[in-house]
Amino acid sequence: MNKRVLIFICFVIFFFQDTKSQTVSIEGVWHSDTVQYADPFSLGFWIVNTGNTAIVDSFVTANISIAPINSVPQNWQILTFNQSIPQGIFSPGDSLFISDLNNPLIGGSQLYQQAGNNLVIIWPSFVSPVSVDSSITPLYVVPASTSINEMIITKHAPSLYLYDLSGRKYVNLNQISRGSIYIRDGKKYLRR
Repeated sequence: MNKRVLIFICFVIFFFQDTKSQTVSIEGVWHSDTVQYADPFSLGFWIVNTGNTAIVDSFVTANISIAPINSVPQNWQILTFNQSIPQGIFSPGDSLFISDLNNPLIGGSQLYQQAGNNLVIIWPSFVSPVSVDSSITPLYVVPASTSINEMIITKHAPSLYLYDLSGRKYVNLNQISRGSIYIRDGKKYLRR
C-alpha cells in the first residue's frame, strides 16, 4: 500500500513539474565592454520564454542595474523599463527584443555607482508568478577625464612630470599606483 502511494506522489510531482514550467530568461545581451563614465550606454537583450507554458500578462518589466563587483544588492540603483506583450500572451519560445531603452541610456552618476569594474545585471519580472533567470555581464567604466595638460619636451630639458593615459599630471613616480601605465619623455611605461 505504501509503495503505491509513493509511486502516485512521485507521478503527480513529475506531472506538475513538467506541465507547469513558466521560466523566462535573458539572452543575447550586447553592450560595450568598456565605457567612459559620462558617455551614453547602449544596451540590448532578448527576454525569452524558455518554459513550456504560456504566460498571460500584459507587459514584462526589465530591471537593470550596473553595480560594482562585490557591492551589496540593497545599494543597487535599479532602472526599470516596461515592454508590452503582444496580445497579452507570452508563449513558449516567444521572445521580446529590447534595445536602446532611452536611446541610449544616459551615463554618469545616474547610471554608474562608480568607475572601475562593474556588472550589468538584468532580470525580468511579471505580475504573475514566473521563474526567471537573470543575466550578469562584465563592464569596465573609465573614470571621467581630467583636463589634459600639454606636455612640451625639448632636447635640452627632460620632462619633469609624468602623465597617465587620462592626462593627469604627476610630480614623481610614487604618486602613480602600481600596474598603471604612464608617459614620460614621450614613451609609455608600466609602473611595477
